[in-house]
Amino acid sequence: MPQFLILANDYTDAYALERRLAIRPQHLERMSVEKAAGNVVFAGAKLGDDGNMVGSMLVISADSVAAARQWAQQDPYVTEKVWESVEVLPFKVAEIPTADAPNHAPTPKAG
Repeated sequence: MPQFLILANDYTDAYALERRLAIRPQHLERMSVEKAAGNVVFAGAKLGDDGNMVGSMLVISADSVAAARQWAQQDPYVTEKVWESVEVLPFKVAEIPTADAPNHAPTPKAG
């Protein structure tokens, strides 16, 4: 199934972080259900210079860009005004072999 990168930026008003923290349990519950269903590949919070959460980054599986956008619009962070903007981009998680994998080709040396 196609994968999509979702980049979301929080509102920047004085109560934005407070709203995020209040809605976070609902958001995390949804992520847990969606991860178990195979829809969320991985996700995390974007941090500001002060270390506070200011947005989110998710990689999800969906049938199309439109389906990924619709999926994002159903999140509590959207419905409860935590995410101000949401960008959805086609994406593919790279399968990177470990250095000790049998098929790992050594990196050529310069010179």
